Amino acid sequence: MQHEGTDAKSPKNAAGLTRAALLGLTGGILVGGLFLLGVGLKTRLSPADCTGLSEMECSFMREAALELSRMQVIVGSGLLALGAAVVVLLRSKARSDTH
Repeated sequence: MQHEGTDAKSPKNAAGLTRAALLGLTGGILVGGLFLLGVGLKTRLSPADCTGLSEMECSFMREAALELSRMQVIVGSGLLALGAAVVVLLRSKARSDTH
């Protein structure tokens, strides 16, 4: 009895591999977006620790922390939106392929 080999270059396998890679990448984007959003909100809501700093250094540190947290919230939200868009795109494409 002869063993049948599988063709790794068949279109069906390539499409499944591409879809799996995109889903993995999308999962990473979503987790990264959630992390950035959480860190940005935590930094924005908790006051900066000014122990041992002068008033000027403390105000500079607070302003820098607020600007950084604002950017983290914006980028985190953008990553979440991008990840959600890719998930919707993949789901609609998979649904249209089955019909």
